[in-house]
Amino acid sequence: MPLRSWKTAILWIFGSISILLGSMISGRLDISPGVDEMGFILALVISIMLFLIGGLLWISVAIAARGSKH
Repeated sequence: MPLRSWKTAILWIFGSISILLGSMISGRLDISPGVDEMGFILALVISIMLFLIGGLLWISVAIAARGSKH
């Protein structure tokens, strides 16, 4: 069972990093004179995808924690 707890901890950390990167990207989004529309949309899509991936990882950790019998 220790291997399973390491896997859940790693998924939890990857989810946290993914949400951190998504929030850093979305926090810097701004349409300014040097940014074209395609670059803005691409950064927005990447940010949303990172949020979704992080959320899925956290949900999988919650399901694994609920299923464990420690």
